[in-house]
Amino acid sequence: MARQPSERSFRFGIRFKIAVSIGVIMVALMGVDILWNLSLQNAQAENEAREKAEVLAAEMRAAWDFVDRNQNVINRAEDGSFRTKHLVCVVAAKSISMLFTTETDYSIRFTNDTPRQAANAPDAFEQEALAAFNADPELKAYWRVMAGADGERVFRYLEPLYVTKSCLECHGEPVGEPDQYGYPKEGMAVGQVGGAMSITEPMDIYAAGIQNSMVQQVVMVLFMMVAAFAGLYFVTSRLVLRPIDALRTAAKSVGEGDFDYTLAVPDPRARPRDEITELSGEFGRMARDLEALYADLEGQVRSKTDDLMVLNDLLNYQKRELKAALDRLGEEVAYKNEFFAIVSHELRTPLTSILAYARILNGDESLAPKTREAVAEIESNATLLLNMVNNILVISKHAAQKDELVPEPVDFVDLAQFVRKALAPIAAAKDVRLSCSVAPDVPLAMADWEKLRRVLENLVDNAIKYTHRSGFVDLAITFEPTGSEASEGSAGDSGSAGDGDARDGGSAGDGGDARDGEIVMRVSDDGMGIAAEDLDQIFELYKQAGQSANRRYRGTGLGLAVVRDLTELHGGTVAVESRVKEGSTFTVRIPAVPVPEEEEE
Repeated sequence: MARQPSERSFRFGIRFKIAVSIGVIMVALMGVDILWNLSLQNAQAENEAREKAEVLAAEMRAAWDFVDRNQNVINRAEDGSFRTKHLVCVVAAKSISMLFTTETDYSIRFTNDTPRQAANAPDAFEQEALAAFNADPELKAYWRVMAGADGERVFRYLEPLYVTKSCLECHGEPVGEPDQYGYPKEGMAVGQVGGAMSITEPMDIYAAGIQNSMVQQVVMVLFMMVAAFAGLYFVTSRLVLRPIDALRTAAKSVGEGDFDYTLAVPDPRARPRDEITELSGEFGRMARDLEALYADLEGQVRSKTDDLMVLNDLLNYQKRELKAALDRLGEEVAYKNEFFAIVSHELRTPLTSILAYARILNGDESLAPKTREAVAEIESNATLLLNMVNNILVISKHAAQKDELVPEPVDFVDLAQFVRKALAPIAAAKDVRLSCSVAPDVPLAMADWEKLRRVLENLVDNAIKYTHRSGFVDLAITFEPTGSEASEGSAGDSGSAGDGDARDGGSAGDGGDARDGEIVMRVSDDGMGIAAEDLDQIFELYKQAGQSANRRYRGTGLGLAVVRDLTELHGGTVAVESRVKEGSTFTVRIPAVPVPEEEEE
């Protein structure tokens, strides 16, 4: 039998994470403390070394000044005559420094830029200090901790030596003249930096003290951190981790459906409630709620299932009702379309007869003027009514998807002339000049003659309707070739047949058969125009530009919708350009479909 893992086996739990986190934090804090204290100890050692160097420099300067002030006494005989004993200030200072440094690791020497002896020549650090003294007369000392010749850390300290009046006897003017000891004078002046006193102190005595101090401090800090770590870990484990373990065990029992668990919740009267205590209490209440919910879960599932079955039956019933309603709606729409088609078709026969008799009467020269005006009004209104009936018939067929093209060879001259003659009475009644023109290069093309007539009649009728008296409406039909034919055709004539009859005496056969290109039909007027915000919707059903409550302009809003549908049925496009109070131009483009050879005759 395999051995089960112990409940207390090692794992990367909260205890481990807390221990690692506290350890890392303590090590980081100890490292920061060591670095900080090391920096402070080094700074303190440097300050102590500087203070010692200042004391040594003061003592050496005192000996120098003593000898300098007693030169006349030292170098005079009993009778008062000068007799040098070779005991000058620099000699005395060097002798004292040699005696002082013989038994110690300290070094005291005097140097300048122009030493009389090679042993007194400045090294690199001393040259740097002399340059600093010459550059800044206010600089009193120059020091640094650095590596010595043997690699040990030393403290270097220099103080400037200024030329006094007594120094001029050996180092003054004139330059190059031998002094009393036979050395050439340097030509120095009073107050000038004549040299520097250089003191070197070993730093090993300070390093040993720093090391001992750091060891003691590290041991003390480490002991305090270990004690703090143990205390923090004990407190965290007892107050946080132990209650969390109890909560984990209880959560596992609840997850397995066992609500008989023991969760020790401290009595709030014994000690104040903390966050863990509140969490344990809330968990207990949640477990009791889950137990009640779990006990009643089966009943709730059964109740919800019954509710879903009822809703499903209701949905199926509504689905059947909706299908029946859609079927009835489809039948009603089909009946409506059929009704419109029948009524429109039946109305066209009497309207055609009325138009025929009105035109016969209008051709009678014996009619009185008033009677002729009445007959013209009858013809105009019958034409309008027939146009509306035709539009209703087209819309009904399009809605029923029964509208299809009946292509035949179309002569656009005949088409334009037919439209002009049909709408001339309406234009005359409004005193609007109606003109038609067909370019000579417009070819015969296969299209639905009746549907193109409906397109042009609706556009021209609309133009007349929205044009004021004494205005004009122009229908122009042109051919625009594509590809290489466009450049060739631009060299030929593209003249117009003029106003009045469309291309008088001409025939579409003059333009030849259809070539690759488009038949372009433009209807222009100088009427009221269309506002920019209405341009996007004028081709929709029952949308009419310039609508108002008083219905100033007649119409049903079907004409432009019919134009759009019939144009798209031909595979073409319709567009409009308009400006308010300046007029509108509607452009219909359809592809020029060539006429088959058997249809040319």
